[in-house]
Amino acid sequence: MKNYILFLLFISFSIHLSGQQFSSTDPDYIKFVKAGEAALNAEKYDSCLVYYKDAFQIKQTSILSTLRGAACAYSAGNKEILDQYLSIAFELNWDQTKMIFDRYEEFRYLDETAFETRIQTEWEKGAIESGINLTLMAELNEIAITDQLQRKEMRGVREKFGWQSPQMDSLWKLQNISDSLNLNRIEEIIAEYGYPGPSLVGPSAASTAFMVIQHSNQEKQEQYLPMLKEQADKGALRWSSVALMIDRVLLGKGEKQIYGSQIFTDQETGEYYFGEIETPLAVDSIRATVGLGPLQEYADHWNFTWDADKHISRHKKIKEKKAMAEKKED
Repeated sequence: MKNYILFLLFISFSIHLSGQQFSSTDPDYIKFVKAGEAALNAEKYDSCLVYYKDAFQIKQTSILSTLRGAACAYSAGNKEILDQYLSIAFELNWDQTKMIFDRYEEFRYLDETAFETRIQTEWEKGAIESGINLTLMAELNEIAITDQLQRKEMRGVREKFGWQSPQMDSLWKLQNISDSLNLNRIEEIIAEYGYPGPSLVGPSAASTAFMVIQHSNQEKQEQYLPMLKEQADKGALRWSSVALMIDRVLLGKGEKQIYGSQIFTDQETGEYYFGEIETPLAVDSIRATVGLGPLQEYADHWNFTWDADKHISRHKKIKEKKAMAEKKED
């Protein structure tokens, strides 16, 4: 039985993977922000402002909700509230504010407007004040796009044509070229600047080097893993992200993964399953130490069930089948 690692598609920006999150568990807050979002989408901008005002009287630490409120204010012609909300959003995180605006489809109606110009102006101001390398940040953002260009199509192509289809082969040929070019450039950047973390390129571009290294070969992953662990200890990378690299390196060496981040697909049945985990009965508590949620929540994204006993049994059978195949070859 052939098994293939199902590469994770998105790492740096995973808001949508975990479902909508709220900055407060207060039921009224959740009710108001949901109503505000619905009013924004329905183009009922005055009502939208009322809902977000009520929500923000409870708490205002969500950049996304604050940006939605600012969009309502702009569309309603309320400059005072617009200025207030944009100021708060950029104070919370100047880089993430622009990143959310750029990546959420609901804000596309504001493209090429004074609102977008304001976002760009405030972002540039925040970047300059932070002392980051704007040129290098822009380059890393472009690298991040090419890193995901074909990968974001792979799940759909796999489901429609199969993992070993000509269509998938074509995607991989293109992606492998990008991966090779990206790795060469990232190594040049590391040689010149050291690891390009948030203090150098800003928060949104700080994970690009990690993504590129993760998509490199086993040798490069092992070479840079100590550096990535060091960056995680410094807070420049999330340990939850580095855990993915650790698991990938371990599996590449023929060892068991620790955090259960690597998913395989059975080419005979199409079933997803986890690569062998070192301590499957305790994996959730181990994942929690690096900020990862329960394994079943992760499995839910791929629509399969995590069962520790079945996991142990599956990998026992895989080993037995491999041993039998090796015995026949002898």
